[in-house]
Amino acid sequence: MSNSSFASLDVGSCGGTHVDPFSTDVHLLFLECKKSAWLILIISIVIGVKLGQNMLFTKMGQLQRELLQMPRKKRECCSAKINELLGYEFLAGVIGIVSVLFITGNNAIIWATIIASNMTGVALAFTRMEADHHSTALELLNMLEKYPAKGRKSGDEESKHVFDAIQKLREVLKRNKEDSKFVKQEYRDVPDLRPGLIL
Repeated sequence: MSNSSFASLDVGSCGGTHVDPFSTDVHLLFLECKKSAWLILIISIVIGVKLGQNMLFTKMGQLQRELLQMPRKKRECCSAKINELLGYEFLAGVIGIVSVLFITGNNAIIWATIIASNMTGVALAFTRMEADHHSTALELLNMLEKYPAKGRKSGDEESKHVFDAIQKLREVLKRNKEDSKFVKQEYRDVPDLRPGLIL
């Protein structure tokens, strides 16, 4: 709907928008192009935005998982990792708004480009990004902090799992200590079969 047609509408009334999505016309916010070469530039921008958006979302997911491995007391509001995540969130919000503006461009070519770019972006993000940096030591410390102080029955469900895990570890270490005695004994019982080397 053109500006003149919209201006002629009565208050409280609605009118149809005469748009052909299967054409090279583009209707963006503050910009309309009719069968213009600007469509090529707009499609290039859309591809860049969607690829960057997928890479950014994957990076944010990694940082969120890394933060959730840390104890709550260490996740302070102004810590470096929280600030980094907030910066990514701001950038993601801006890119999201730009993406919506392109989606509402009423052009099927742009819609198809967005779908294809999303699929390509996901493929690139999950094949090119570095693996998550899990800290086994930190996870172990977090687990040990949940060990029930007054026995298995005194804790919640997670504390009971920790208690059972520690008990299982004690059994394995005890069994390993006993096994090591047998291994040492076996080594003592084996005769030295190394013959003298004659040259």
